[in-house]
Parts: sequence; structure tokens; C-alpha cells
Amino acid sequence: MNITLLAKKGGVGKSTLSILLYEAFRQAGKTVSLRDWDAQGTSSKSLELIYGPDVRKQSAKTDIVIYDTPPSLEHTATATAVRNANIVLVVTSPSPADIWEADDAVRFVQSKNSDALVRVIFNKVRKSTVLGRLVDESAKQVSAPALSVTLSGRECYQHAIAQGWKALDGAARQEVLQLIIALLSPK
Repeated sequence: MNITLLAKKGGVGKSTLSILLYEAFRQAGKTVSLRDWDAQGTSSKSLELIYGPDVRKQSAKTDIVIYDTPPSLEHTATATAVRNANIVLVVTSPSPADIWEADDAVRFVQSKNSDALVRVIFNKVRKSTVLGRLVDESAKQVSAPALSVTLSGRECYQHAIAQGWKALDGAARQEVLQLIIALLSPK
């Protein structure tokens, strides 16, 4: 299964989410590889920090391949990852500007790979804020379904970039595991 993480712009947490999914699938007993096609290389640097330089020597055959794409719909790597995807996860924050960009990303996926399952994930959600309380309403502005699970704005997610799964507290682990269940549910 190929899962592409996509955002038209940077800063919405695509690389962090790539690492969280990588770690969650590993916890679920799956073999996972991560293709970091973002020029910053955050996902690659993270995996090397957590697992050492040999992490790049992943076997060619894994259960799940995660593509962390550049924050651009014009980049060749983005289009390639979308065309190869079974699932495309469009990452956005609850900010109105990010939601507008997310809809552009959804339309991009629909034009490049009509067979891919497209879902929107709201990241960095603070449920006690106005934007956090309006996530369900905001999701209606995007032309693909939003996952029922959102990711909270948790500091431990930022630590996961350097420490992996062990950086997460129990509530964060539960939230990420619920995310992969929602992602793989046939809705």
C-alpha cells in the first residue's frame, strides 16, 4: 500500500505526520518504508536520528510505503507520489488559509489519480479554540472527506521527530493509532 502525504504549502506538519504514521504502522507490526522527497529532508533526518544510518537500507518490499512530498503541487516528485498512491492524505491545519490550500491539493489529486482514496487530516488542532471547534464546519470547504480523527497540537509530536514513538505519551499514541484505523477504514 502506498500512502502519499500532500500539502500545497509548508508548515502544516506533513513531515511530522509522516514520522508518526511510520512509527504507528511499525507498532502495528507492519513493515514500512518512508520515501522523503521533500528537499528539507526532515523525514530522512528523523529516521536516521531515531534508527541510525542503516535505516536507509530498507528492503524493497514492505507492507506500506509512505511518501513525504515537497510543499508544492508543481514539483515532479509530488505528481509522481500522487500517481503511485493508493491513499493520499492531504494535511492541513484548521487555519482558513491552510484549508483553502488543502482544497487545491485535493483537486490536484483528483486530476492526477482518480483511483486514489483521498482524505483530509486536520493537524495541530486545539479543540478549545474557535478554529478547533469549527473543524467539522471547515471540513465542508474541502472537496474530499476529512478523517473523523484529528491530530491535536501536542508538543510531544514535535519531539517524535527526534525520538520516535517513545516521545509520545499514552494519549498521543492512542490518537495516532486511531488515525491509522480511520485512514484504513473503507468509508
